[in-house]
Amino acid sequence: MDMYIIPLMGLLYFLSNLDKSNIGNAQIAGLTEDLNLVGTQYNVCVTLFYVTYIVFDPVGSTILKFLGPKLMLSTSLFAFGVISFCTAWVKNYHGLLVIRLLLGASEGLIYPAINMYLSVCYRREQYAKRFAYVFTAACISSSFGGLISYGCAHINGSLSAWQYIFIVEGCISIGCVPLFIFGLSKHLQDSWFFDEEEKEYVIERYKSMSTFNPADQFSWYQVFLAVKDVKTWVCSIALFGIDLTTFGLTVFLPSIITTMGFTNVRAQLMTVPVYFLSAVTFFICALYSDKWKIRFPFIMGACLITSVGLAIVLGSEIHGVRYFGVFILCMGIYVSAACNCLWLSGNNANYYKRATALGINLFFGSGSGILSGQVFLTKDKPKYTLGLSLCLGFQLLSFILTFVQFLLYWKENKKKEKIISRYREIDEPVPYDELLGDLNPEFRYMY
Repeated sequence: MDMYIIPLMGLLYFLSNLDKSNIGNAQIAGLTEDLNLVGTQYNVCVTLFYVTYIVFDPVGSTILKFLGPKLMLSTSLFAFGVISFCTAWVKNYHGLLVIRLLLGASEGLIYPAINMYLSVCYRREQYAKRFAYVFTAACISSSFGGLISYGCAHINGSLSAWQYIFIVEGCISIGCVPLFIFGLSKHLQDSWFFDEEEKEYVIERYKSMSTFNPADQFSWYQVFLAVKDVKTWVCSIALFGIDLTTFGLTVFLPSIITTMGFTNVRAQLMTVPVYFLSAVTFFICALYSDKWKIRFPFIMGACLITSVGLAIVLGSEIHGVRYFGVFILCMGIYVSAACNCLWLSGNNANYYKRATALGINLFFGSGSGILSGQVFLTKDKPKYTLGLSLCLGFQLLSFILTFVQFLLYWKENKKKEKIISRYREIDEPVPYDELLGDLNPEFRYMY
């Protein structure tokens, strides 16, 4: 299963992140000049992507259950590939606005669907290692995007470099659609790469998984449980603070690097080692997070490292030191974002409660993209003091909220231990209610 599911999910997230962030590389390749974007028009285009993105983000997990991964993921991939390709022929500001809204709608379903699909395929203590491969693809895509942009800048054709960026990346996405049409099935146990014995094993395995039951039916009660759970909201606000840096840097990092004295073409290339280090760091952290079956220290540590990097970039006037700070801050952004989502997902048992909690979480996380598009302003060059200062403040807030979330889980586990002890003292079985899911006494919240 690892040999087939993980490469496909990694490739999908790679392509999604590539098409989502290419506007940052396109900007320094001449997009703003050719479209005559003035003032904050570029920032508005960046922001509007997240308006439709956050609308579709919360429902992606639920739609996956009804449509299945084959139809939903291949359709979404084809849609955002075509939209990215067509961006090359945008002629003005209003055209770019429309295309960004459409791109946000088509990509908003991807991340929650991947997260939920992996929760169906693997136990919660196996999440991070598998998700590391998938999320590492996002880091690699940012590096790959820089290489594509560097190559497109050297094409001697009739179009501008930024147009070739959208054409190349859109064609790559469209070309990969058949892999998902023929590589996935609606139900995991029907996958083409399983023999009959393995299909039976998958079905039996569901019975021992605490986070997925194929018989789960949609219930407003499960939605209510997720909405009223304070842990859902603490985790979601923390992700908002984390993703403000993640989304801000993904789009504006090439622009930030150009303020350090590098040419536009050179800046595309200078993002590559930064994201490569991010990928390696995240992969190592994910492996140990699964091995030790713990999440919160990695989230808090990543927030702290990112804060240090932001402080360096903000406080120094020396280009080399600021570039070093970019390396430091990017080491943490993917670790904290991914582990935050995995932590919440793994601690919600029922499919629809988890889908609702994850939807709220991603709504807040993606919502930070709206703010990030408005705080990294051209008039703030070269320091980008406003944007980087807000990122620093929210990283520290996320650090605190993550610890609060740990305390909430710890408190709940202590209550469950007392309940279990009381039933054992009177020699009676510990009660279990399928509808309660993770609220059952024997369900232990992961830290």
